[in-house]
Amino acid sequence: MIDSKAIKAIVNKFMADEMTRAVIICDSEGLPIQSSFKGEQIERTEEISAYITSLISRAKQTADVLGEGRLNFVRLETDKGEVMIAPQEALILIVLRTPTTF
Repeated sequence: MIDSKAIKAIVNKFMADEMTRAVIICDSEGLPIQSSFKGEQIERTEEISAYITSLISRAKQTADVLGEGRLNFVRLETDKGEVMIAPQEALILIVLRTPTTF
């Protein structure tokens, strides 16, 4: 597993981008390991992690049924921006970004 310094470095790298609103790293079970959310927003981190883990599980099943191979990345566009999700073997990286303008 990745050590805590490496995980903090990943969060800091994404948070350095002004378009990033939040970063969460959770384990494959959906338990948050590191988050840019602080204080009262810890419950929000847990809620987001749980929902994303469920989404990843469904997306993996869908990829299997379609015969598309291994799931590498999920990107959701919303009214408030985008959610980028990178599931790895033991970790899930979740990045919330503000909307991009063209």
